[in-house]
Amino acid sequence: MMPITDLLSCTRVFDDLDSLSSAQLRHAKTYATSLVAASNKTVAGIARQVFPANGKRALTEYHCDEDQFNHERLDGLQEHGETRWSKDAYIILDDTLTEKTGDEVPGIGMFYGHAKNDTVWS
Repeated sequence: MMPITDLLSCTRVFDDLDSLSSAQLRHAKTYATSLVAASNKTVAGIARQVFPANGKRALTEYHCDEDQFNHERLDGLQEHGETRWSKDAYIILDDTLTEKTGDEVPGIGMFYGHAKNDTVWS
C-alpha cells in the first residue's frame, strides 16, 4: 500500500471555514483526502496510509463548534447553483447497508438487507 503524501486539491473548500483551527483544518483535509484516496477508510487505516495524519489521536481528538461548522457548510452550499436550496426539492432514499464487525459505531444494529434477504449487522 503506497502512502498518500499530499492532500487533494478538492480539500481547499475547507480553507473558507472560520470554525476550524489550523490543526482542525489540517485534519479535516486529511480525513477528506482519505475518504477519496485511501484504500482503508477506518481511522486506523487513515493513520497508516495518509502521511499528514500523524496517528489515530490526530484524527479523533479535535472538537469544534458544530453549529458554526454546520452553518458555514450550509452557506457554502448556497453559493453553488447545483447545491442551492430551491422550492423544487427531492428526497432520495437509499437502503444501502454497510456491514460492520464492531459494536462501538453509533447507530449500528441488525437491519434487514434485501441483497441477503436477511438481517445484517450494519
